[in-house]
Amino acid sequence: MTIVEPGAFRTNWSGPSMRQSRTSIDDYAETAGARRTSTLANYGHQPGDPARAAAAIITAVLAEEPPLRLLLGKVAHDVATARLGNLATAFATWRELTLSADFPEETR
Repeated sequence: MTIVEPGAFRTNWSGPSMRQSRTSIDDYAETAGARRTSTLANYGHQPGDPARAAAAIITAVLAEEPPLRLLLGKVAHDVATARLGNLATAFATWRELTLSADFPEETR
């Protein structure tokens, strides 16, 4: 099994095939409204090439040892590695408290 985690690709997902409510709620202008505007503005300018992504997926799943997770595109890679960095920092910060949940060594 391979989990494909794509970044932004030039497909119709964020353009003609995207359906949105005609209603715009002012209270959400800075959150969902900003996302809506950004998504529509980026349509046709996404860095990902769907044909190259398909080729990458085929290569991965036909590999002798396919990856569990396959990131596709620089955006996907950058987001995932930033999350890894954040996780590593959080784990290190809370390491002592984390380890304190085990029985003491002498009682094992």
